[in-house]
Amino acid sequence: MQGAGVSSSAASWENAHVRRLPVVLAGVAVLAGTLWLYAPALRFELIGDDYQWMQLARAALHWPALLLADLDTFWRPSSTWTLTATHLAAPFSPAAHHAVSLALHVGAALLLLAVARKAGLGWTSATAVAGLWACSPFASEPAIFVASRHETLLLAAWLALALVWPRTGGAWSPGRIAGAAAATALAMCSKETWVVTPGIVFAYEIVIRKGSRRTTVRIAGLFAGLAAVYTLVRFLIFPTLRSYFDLSPGVFAKLPHELAAFLYLEGLMPIRFPFGWRNLLALFVIGAAAAFAIRRRQPAAILGLAFLLLPTIPTLLVPYLPTRYTTIPYCGFLLLVAGCLAELVRALPAPTRRWANGACITVGALVLTAGVFMVRGELADAEGVSRLHASLLSEAREVATAFPVGVPVLVIRAENDNPAETLALGARGLPKLPYIRRPDPYGMVDAAGLFDWVLRREDLEVVRIDDGERRFAGRPGAVLVHRSGRFEWLPGGTSDVGARAKGAGLAGYQVRIVLAEPWRARPRTGGLRTEPPGGAVQSES
Repeated sequence: MQGAGVSSSAASWENAHVRRLPVVLAGVAVLAGTLWLYAPALRFELIGDDYQWMQLARAALHWPALLLADLDTFWRPSSTWTLTATHLAAPFSPAAHHAVSLALHVGAALLLLAVARKAGLGWTSATAVAGLWACSPFASEPAIFVASRHETLLLAAWLALALVWPRTGGAWSPGRIAGAAAATALAMCSKETWVVTPGIVFAYEIVIRKGSRRTTVRIAGLFAGLAAVYTLVRFLIFPTLRSYFDLSPGVFAKLPHELAAFLYLEGLMPIRFPFGWRNLLALFVIGAAAAFAIRRRQPAAILGLAFLLLPTIPTLLVPYLPTRYTTIPYCGFLLLVAGCLAELVRALPAPTRRWANGACITVGALVLTAGVFMVRGELADAEGVSRLHASLLSEAREVATAFPVGVPVLVIRAENDNPAETLALGARGLPKLPYIRRPDPYGMVDAAGLFDWVLRREDLEVVRIDDGERRFAGRPGAVLVHRSGRFEWLPGGTSDVGARAKGAGLAGYQVRIVLAEPWRARPRTGGLRTEPPGGAVQSES
């Protein structure tokens, strides 16, 4: 009897490990493929807005209240938290920050795999959804550019919320409530788009828990109330709308254009969205898939529909479409397609089902191959931008040793070079919409953020003084001119920084006034600002 018990235990142990094997294989496949594809990003410099986010992250080490601060009305403190933690572990290391972005990307892909399984997809389909998303150009920007990781954090928060959501007939245990609260808080702190969470949880309640209509409305209403309070507070703090919102009819072509790009009917354009038969066909296909999914109550497809459409609503009136905006919708598109295909294949006769599965695998492999080659193009474009930033950093280091402390520095942009725009014209990946920061060297990096990073002084901060002409009127200071290929200090500086800045501006030059000073005992009221998209000049190339 004892031997029989041991044999039974051994068989149970073996069966449990056999059941875990698909989990391990699927996770390893997604992890290895994603790391292999995006490994070149670990060599890149920080780019563009990264330097201003790093200023905020470093400032938060001295003033912890800034861990909950905005950056020029962009309230995304979860990004600040990750940057601050990375800086503590590896100060001034671009590779470390890129490694964290890549880790977040991989983590989101693994969460997507788990949610696809929870929604009823088989291991092959769930792994395909996660792999196609992780290796797609439509989701590549947050994996490559540090300042865009808020998209990954928001997606991860929503996916984590799905994983803690009770299954059919399940109850809300204290652990699930705590997990849901944590995921909701992370979503709220990641990006303003989180306000569509009520619609997301409505879908969760319908297809995961299969709750009653009354319960579904009550839970969605709870989240809607939270989103309403957030929105009210945000508009009280930041009452003005950003200048890049567009109310013209052409902006509404963005959604059908996005859907057509996902279906590979046309290439994704960052601005001036086309509208023709391809877009109408895309609307018809997605509309038919949505109707089919809702009629059949297909869980994965309905979740995909929520992820595809809801995050697009807050950005619909923004007249451009960078790939960070497509990161979450493309995840939803894949879930919608995978769910509908699974339902269609399941309805076929057994002999036909094998051929249908083979056709789906073949198409998936082709899409994956196309995605890998397109992501390689995105990485090649990012590498070119990284080289441009490396050259600018080298120029800044040449003059950084003479950077004065406690003395205002007038930075005059005397060149009119826009190398990032030129590089975008020859993009190997998807078409690019470069941001030109007119007052800054080469139009690339805020001067304060640039020298704050280059000086590498934990005892100093370099801040931008937006009211410098008035604040430093009549005060002496230094003058730093940026010409093509170099910075140079003007001998003797100036006896009146304010007047010199005003004169340079009237002469047609772009100027910044920055100040390096020791960390103060309490936070400043200004100085950390980010240009795009509101203050950037957008190239339509």
